[in-house]
Amino acid sequence: MASPTEEDGKSLTANLIREMCRRGFGSHSHIESIHELGGGTFNTTYQITFADQFRAILRVAPPQTADIAWDEIFLMRREHSMQPYFAPIATLMPKTLLVDFTHQVLDRDYIFQSYIEGERWDDVMSELTPSENNRLWEQFGGIMKQIHNVHGESFGLPLSGFQFSRWSETIMDRMKRTLQSANENQIELPNLTSIMKMVLAKPQKLDEIQVPALLHGDLWSFNILIRREAGHPSIVGILDADRTWWGDPMADWTMFILAHAEKEEGHEHFWQAYDRAEDTPGSRCRVIVYDAMHASIAFLWAVKHQDEETVTRATGTLREVLETLPALL
Repeated sequence: MASPTEEDGKSLTANLIREMCRRGFGSHSHIESIHELGGGTFNTTYQITFADQFRAILRVAPPQTADIAWDEIFLMRREHSMQPYFAPIATLMPKTLLVDFTHQVLDRDYIFQSYIEGERWDDVMSELTPSENNRLWEQFGGIMKQIHNVHGESFGLPLSGFQFSRWSETIMDRMKRTLQSANENQIELPNLTSIMKMVLAKPQKLDEIQVPALLHGDLWSFNILIRREAGHPSIVGILDADRTWWGDPMADWTMFILAHAEKEEGHEHFWQAYDRAEDTPGSRCRVIVYDAMHASIAFLWAVKHQDEETVTRATGTLREVLETLPALL
């Protein structure tokens, strides 16, 4: 196994990247420029431009020795294994050029993907007119519906030991792992234990969900590329599907953000295109449980990264769930 020299815990030297490119594109490949891209919170990402102006994206997972949370285990391998299920939106997804999990060149997983020309919607949202953003929200809702219309065979993560036949077991497993991680890091996670006891005692409304749907797990404006053409912006790229899992569409991270973000006109355009599910006692109960699941994970992340604002919001959400859930179960 090679032991390459890295500039720090995550960034790679130019010589190492050249070696990785030779493995992926041949010994005659010549690099014109290497540009490290910011904005990510997990992988290290580079834009590689070759002498013939061909461009590729190199994404490198953190070292295995890094402090990786339970829900971030083998993210790149999860994304690679789930790629075929995103066939309905294949034209929007980066194409895989090379995947290397051998750790022969670098003691980390990495992947080369095709480059998609576009701007992150999150970066330019404030520059667009309300009607332009509404158009994108509508496209976003349609894309999300296409993703959720793909069905699988088991609930949970696409990893051994994380798959379940019942939806309630999946949710309980996620909560248990989050609580265990909090305990291991000596972090007090407010109200989650009490919420888990209630859900465990009455799982019936969760188990109304019988068919596992494909969930992106991390789709919001920061993972969407757009292209602006004569006042008609369009979504051209869907990125970072490494947190994909199987479950109830309303448990997807996107739905949690929509429910808790400041309301804006575009959200209604999203829901019109998505075709919101029927409001039932069961669906209202499940959404509250999902709030606890997502808020507890966000709380743990925020404590580790000293994000006090998110800690406060997550604490409030968990308190609201504890107060509201008994009447819904």
